Amino acid sequence: MVSAVAANLMQPTRYTTWRPTWRLHLAHASLAALITLFSIAATWPMSSIAVLSEIIGGLALALSSRFPWPGALLGSASAWTATVVLTDVPFSPGIIPWLCTAILVARGFSRMPAYSLVVFSLVILIADIQWNGASPAWFTLLQVSLFIGGGAITVAELIRSPRDQAERSLHTYRESMERQRLLVVTELHDTVVRDLTHAVMTAEQARLAHPQDAALAPELDAMTAAVRAAVEQMRHALRAMSDIRGGERLDIEATSAPRPLEAVISDAAAILGQRGAHLEVEGLELLGIPVIPPGVRLQLLRVLGELVSNMSKYTAPQGRARLVIESDGRSLEAMASNDVGLPGQVGGVWAGAGAPGSGVPGYDAFSSGLGLEGARRRVEALGGSLSVRQGEGRWTTVFSVPFQAVS
Repeated sequence: MVSAVAANLMQPTRYTTWRPTWRLHLAHASLAALITLFSIAATWPMSSIAVLSEIIGGLALALSSRFPWPGALLGSASAWTATVVLTDVPFSPGIIPWLCTAILVARGFSRMPAYSLVVFSLVILIADIQWNGASPAWFTLLQVSLFIGGGAITVAELIRSPRDQAERSLHTYRESMERQRLLVVTELHDTVVRDLTHAVMTAEQARLAHPQDAALAPELDAMTAAVRAAVEQMRHALRAMSDIRGGERLDIEATSAPRPLEAVISDAAAILGQRGAHLEVEGLELLGIPVIPPGVRLQLLRVLGELVSNMSKYTAPQGRARLVIESDGRSLEAMASNDVGLPGQVGGVWAGAGAPGSGVPGYDAFSSGLGLEGARRRVEALGGSLSVRQGEGRWTTVFSVPFQAVS
């Protein structure tokens, strides 16, 4: 925590779209030297303490270009000390807090602590005038500080405005790229990986249906091995893409129509029937009600297709899978539930028990762990919610999507 705060204080700027150059540092150092020399010459002769205060103020202003907050704190402390201790009126320390504040504002740092340096300097100056008696020199210093310091801060605010706009534009761009990256991951999972997995499962079912065919078995084994390898490579690629933050521009939109849900359900029922399980579907006709916007319907079909696909892979032998869809005209709710099984063959029988993302060996060849996460992102993008729970040998996914929030 302390190291993070220290690192933040040592930053030359808060912007990621703009960085100070060595030429700017040199210009600030030259300005600090000129202000210090002018202040000493204008108020000479002066005490050694006053000269030291002038030099510290100039060094602090130069330091503020590279390390804004340390320089600002040093310059402000020097100005406050000079105001209270010195009887003569040094020009440089009085103006330093204003100029340091201008640097902090122009570099994108928080305005409140930056402006507090100026406010505190004014409070000390006015209090010193009140307690020790007013003099024309102190009033002159106050007027010069307000004129030059206020002008510097005004310029800093004008500089800050386009920099803030550039920073907001970059943030918006990065958010857009992040959404597109996640869309790529979801689209690949919902199309390529699902189709490859379906091909593996179909080949496995064909081998079980013809156990005595000696010529067919090697061909199916070779095909499933190749497809499993492709699924594994795609799974690693999807996980890598899912972990990336930012990246290059990905111009892709989710405009491709999903596979018809009726076909997905039919295939799932056939696969489940091969191992004695069965699939029940209720409320499928509700997806056609006119109150569902077309774009929302497209995403709902993708989510439901993913849930049905998961049930076809993970339902236990002799088990039951059930998809129920309900709607009250304002929202749509769906529940997908199945007895849990593991997609692995042991002696011709599906073995083990588990669920997507449960970490049980045997799922890795079929699942990237991104399907439900992609479904959750789609549902949440529609203003809905999705929850998953496992208990008593069943895996249940429930989601709800309001129509009004997305229409």
